[in-house]
Formats: sequence, structure tokens, C-alpha cells
Amino acid sequence: MATIHRGATAMPRYYFDIREGLRFRPDGAGEEFGDLVSAKSHAVHLAGEIAEVMPLDPSNHVVIVEVCNEHKERVITVTLALWIERTQVEDRPVNPWSS
Repeated sequence: MATIHRGATAMPRYYFDIREGLRFRPDGAGEEFGDLVSAKSHAVHLAGEIAEVMPLDPSNHVVIVEVCNEHKERVITVTLALWIERTQVEDRPVNPWSS
């Protein structure tokens, strides 16, 4: 927690737990933000960063970022659903529903 100096107020701490399929990554440290809107923007940014590094394989991905307050109570959930479909690989059509 931030040190509070006379006349200053501490910023709220938010935790960003991440779920990807069956994987769960809890945020043990958290980060301080001035308000909930800033914390929401950070959660959207995190989801986007995760989506950016997903493979090009045809598939469907869901990334969930749960924003929790200092009491570890969920206050916002950001869900990013991403369907990646390549139409051709080496001049051959790809069927995203085949194995």
C-alpha cells in the first residue's frame, strides 16, 4: 500500500485476475489507479495484449480479466471473445471446423 503523507490520500488498489480457458492467473500484487475508469482501461489493455500474442491457428479464444477492489471483491469483468480464422494456408483453403 502507498505511504500516505499529511494531506494526501492513497489511490485505490485494483487486482487483475486473468482467465484463459481453464487457466487462471490471480494477481497477487495489484496496482494503484486513481479511479475505476482507469482500472477498467487497464483491464481492456491487458485483454488486448493477451489477444495480440495468440496463435494464428483457426480457433476461438476467450480472455476474461476480473478487476477486483482492495477487498478482492470483483467490481468489473472484461471479456474478450476472439475468433481467428485463416482463409488460406499455402494456397489451400482451411476448414476451421476440421481437426
